[in-house]
Amino acid sequence: MSVASTKPARATRRIRRFLPGTLMLVFALTACIFGQATGTPTPSAPKATALPKDLEPAEAVSPSPGPGSSAEQIAQARDHIKHIVFLIKENRTYDNLFGRFPRGDGATHGTACDGSTVRLQRAKDREPDFGHSFTDGIAAINGGAMNCFASGGYVTYAQADIPNYWAYAERFVLADRFFSSVYGPTGIEHLWTFASQSDRFVDHVRPGQIGSGRREYCDDPEETAYSFPHMARPERERIYRLEEEGPNGTQAIRGSFVSRWPCFDVKVLPDLLDRAGRSWKEYRGENQWVQPLRLVRHVRFSSMYRNVVPDSQFVDDLHAGTLPSVSWLTPGFPLSDHPPKSICDGENWSVSVLNQIMSSKYWSSTAVILTWDDFGGFYDHVTPPHLDLYGLGPRVPALIISPWAKRGVVDHQSMEFASVLRFIETIFDLPPLTSRDANTNDMLSAFDFTQRPQPGLILHERTCPVAGG
Repeated sequence: MSVASTKPARATRRIRRFLPGTLMLVFALTACIFGQATGTPTPSAPKATALPKDLEPAEAVSPSPGPGSSAEQIAQARDHIKHIVFLIKENRTYDNLFGRFPRGDGATHGTACDGSTVRLQRAKDREPDFGHSFTDGIAAINGGAMNCFASGGYVTYAQADIPNYWAYAERFVLADRFFSSVYGPTGIEHLWTFASQSDRFVDHVRPGQIGSGRREYCDDPEETAYSFPHMARPERERIYRLEEEGPNGTQAIRGSFVSRWPCFDVKVLPDLLDRAGRSWKEYRGENQWVQPLRLVRHVRFSSMYRNVVPDSQFVDDLHAGTLPSVSWLTPGFPLSDHPPKSICDGENWSVSVLNQIMSSKYWSSTAVILTWDDFGGFYDHVTPPHLDLYGLGPRVPALIISPWAKRGVVDHQSMEFASVLRFIETIFDLPPLTSRDANTNDMLSAFDFTQRPQPGLILHERTCPVAGG
């Protein structure tokens, strides 16, 4: 197990393209509040001397497959995978859940904002909800130094605390170079899981300015949310370099934000699936911060929105034999793993759903990608590449669960949420949405379609600690 003990490489290394083989292997309740890390920040890494071609995700124009896999691998994948479940939990980093996992790139120590070395304490079942806004992510990364996380966020779980998540990692594939697509927070990250962009939005609906007290997005023209404005190239370059300055640049970055109605039109993956005659649904638990398709005008105000259904319908569709080709699945907030809720309760929900999948007729043709939507303020030691103005954000755990997933492997390929989109696009022969998913890993490195298919791993739910006990 590796330990984060030295400063990461200079910021110039963060701008390399997010392509397999060329990318280096370093790599909510208060989600809408712009927090700031505590302590006096150490100097961030030097500013980048080069800039990426695309400072904002560009519309993809090429229908060609993403990089990484051979035609033979893709053909095998299409023969074996007919259903993909994108299962998204909340607010954890790789080091927070798997820092002690023996075969992955985890950490048991980190560096704090004042430059001191910090031992990662054992995490509790219910941790506080730390700041994890867009600028919180920029501050935490600190130009690649990875040393300005929330002071209480330097914690990691032992195997005994989350035994079932570890059991999936030991049996199937754990990705230890999987990054969040943007710096944060939850709602914006979920937009990227559908669109590989967020139409310049960087945060949730502004607090304190909505009449109903709840987020209603396209259903409330009075709502506004923070966004980057349309910017010419020189201004985008200025913001990019400010992001390299970590906490020292966040005030100026926030000053560039504008307020807009969070209701817009961009192409989303369901558009491509509909066009190709492939079925899809978003199974969404009750969570006002996770309503990505409620922000997309042509989805919200069309028959497409009938495909947004309660998360409880997922198991009903499994048993009824009506599981779609592609499912986005999120639980209600109390079971999402989002602090301060119980991670044991959240893990039990995940086990219940995965047991149902593995016991169904769909298991033999299904791939589940289980990941967490943003870093939640928790420490992680691996520097994310600085692809554009939006991220990548800090590393999050990802588990690839399938009878065709490699057995007990840690995949070190660099990935992000757009990689899951690229995987879906590859399996169903769809064009990419933006330059992000066009140029990322297609995740087929996690599969072996020549192996004997793995049986399901049926696990038992646990008795969880009592809150406050």
